[in-house]
Amino acid sequence: MSDFKIKIKEARLQKGLSQTELAKEMSISRQAVSQFESGKVIPTIERLVEIAQILNVTLNELVELKKIHSKYSEELSNIK
Repeated sequence: MSDFKIKIKEARLQKGLSQTELAKEMSISRQAVSQFESGKVIPTIERLVEIAQILNVTLNELVELKKIHSKYSEELSNIK
């Protein structure tokens, strides 16, 4: 899963929120937000949806789903 970038920090900064403010809205620690942003921890899909809603972005904007789909579709086609 490290082949894609989750753009939480960029979306958070565009919204004008600190890590602490985002964490408070999500009822998690600031450290958890930091780990999501650094890639040390990959948030669950439920958390990603919650983050997208709070930051007012689409899940695709947050996770670059089209790039993931393209990459894995290409890999699967090469298996044949």
